[in-house]
Amino acid sequence: MYEYIDGNANKYIIKKEGKITIEYVPMKSHLSSSGFYDGGDYTKKKISSQDWNNLILIFKEAIGNKEIHIKNRVKRSGIIIIQEENKKKTYIIRPNSEIISEIEKNLQDILKN
Repeated sequence: MYEYIDGNANKYIIKKEGKITIEYVPMKSHLSSSGFYDGGDYTKKKISSQDWNNLILIFKEAIGNKEIHIKNRVKRSGIIIIQEENKKKTYIIRPNSEIISEIEKNLQDILKN
């Protein structure tokens, strides 16, 4: 299972357990730091193997590029979490990096289709 948390704390959960699904868990205004931001509506849907493969390639590219990793979460940074059985690995990606834009564009495109 992969999770991605964007700079607004919206969460995307991508699972491959028989079927492949994406789940979008938006930040709600009452939980946001501003008290106003609302990430929209919760969504869960099946996605294609091609979408899965594309996302995993982008995540692996981000994970492999240590220059864009930071130690602490800051506003607009992205977080990639990989959960495998009893292991959990977390990678925090620097704000404004190109890979964040690529990840978020792909996730939004998948949710729209």
